[in-house]
Amino acid sequence: MKAEARDQERREKMQANEIKSIAVIGLGTMGPGIIQSFAQAGYLVKGFDVNPQAAALCAKIIETNLGTLQEFGLAEAAESKLAVGRVSYADSLAEAVRDAHIVVEAVSENVDIKRKVYKEIDQAAPAESYIWSNTSTLNIYELVPEARQERTVIAHWFAPPHIIPLVEVVKGPRTAPETVDLALGLLKQQGKQPIVIEKYVPGFIINRILRNLGREAFFLLDKGYVSAEDLDLAVKASIAPRMMVLGLIQRYDFTGLDLSARNLLDESFFDPPIDNRPAALQSRIDNGDLGVKTGRGFFDYGGRDLAEINRDRDRYLLQVMQGVGFCLEKKRLV
Repeated sequence: MKAEARDQERREKMQANEIKSIAVIGLGTMGPGIIQSFAQAGYLVKGFDVNPQAAALCAKIIETNLGTLQEFGLAEAAESKLAVGRVSYADSLAEAVRDAHIVVEAVSENVDIKRKVYKEIDQAAPAESYIWSNTSTLNIYELVPEARQERTVIAHWFAPPHIIPLVEVVKGPRTAPETVDLALGLLKQQGKQPIVIEKYVPGFIINRILRNLGREAFFLLDKGYVSAEDLDLAVKASIAPRMMVLGLIQRYDFTGLDLSARNLLDESFFDPPIDNRPAALQSRIDNGDLGVKTGRGFFDYGGRDLAEINRDRDRYLLQVMQGVGFCLEKKRLV
């Protein structure tokens, strides 16, 4: 197995070395961080968004992000300047993808929008280009033109993508093994921790787990069992640090599989009813309180600028990652 792993790593590196230029389509929530990650790794990146103001905002976000990384000693000023110099912005999708070795699609989670974007990519990008989709739920393999299927893969990053290591790499029914190897190689080169999902399932892995966590959390809030502040504190003071060491599945080994089985059969431990419009969530949406982008959600952000809020979040995240990064190493408790 060690020899096979070495061979795969060698293939990943060989393919990654052949990639020089990246196009990122969509400069909203995820686009800037994805662009930054590629640019810091030495790739030329060209971004495009249908919103003509998006490029300037993207450039500002990347500059702010790099400044935060410099604060933590994770980037040098000279390196950051070089990374910024590798980024440019196109006036059209066709211009952005014309010479791209990889096209990263990061547009809205809307089937019709994505189908249109894939059609335009197919018409303008070189035949040998790879297509990566940052979709968080959709089956893009039903939307991408047939001729592009072998060189298409879902590569789902997590916000903020310039800090969070995980990228879910989801195979399509006709995705070629070399396409997956290439994605893994490039992501590892950027310091990411990619995992392979062998076949499409809606929401992939983490969003499926978060969906179920959300159902329970909103049930507890709706029924008045706990405040939002105390619920978050409980999670941060218990399962969050424990998961960094044991993950989700290995924790069962330490709990005891027999005890875990008995817990599942405990009839007094009732599950929340399925409610896709929980009051705790929907009431805030109805009031226009959508989270940090509007300055208020479950918490009040005091009218601060979004860039400032994100910068503070990133500073805390970087402190966490510096402290627990060792948990992502290959060394395990087995």
